Amino acid sequence: MKSEYQNRIIHRIRQLREEHGYTQGNIASIIGISNGQMGNIESPKTSHKYTLAHIQQICKEFKYPIELIFLDKTDFSENNNIIDLLIDNIVKYER
Repeated sequence: MKSEYQNRIIHRIRQLREEHGYTQGNIASIIGISNGQMGNIESPKTSHKYTLAHIQQICKEFKYPIELIFLDKTDFSENNNIIDLLIDNIVKYER
């Protein structure tokens, strides 16, 4: 199963996808996976998740800063070392 943090990241990406009017199939095509795999990624019941390369491709498609996937808005105002926090969160996602 995915961690709560991983599900939170996947949920952010799903929201981004929906805001842009993309279907799961559209994203699956962009990142080169099957529709079934895409459904598994968005399902909290499976252990499947995006790779960092997938997340990078999605962010490029939507012209969306990748740091906003892994950081909350409050992180920018409360943390002086945003790069370390970003890296820590990416590592946390990858676990």
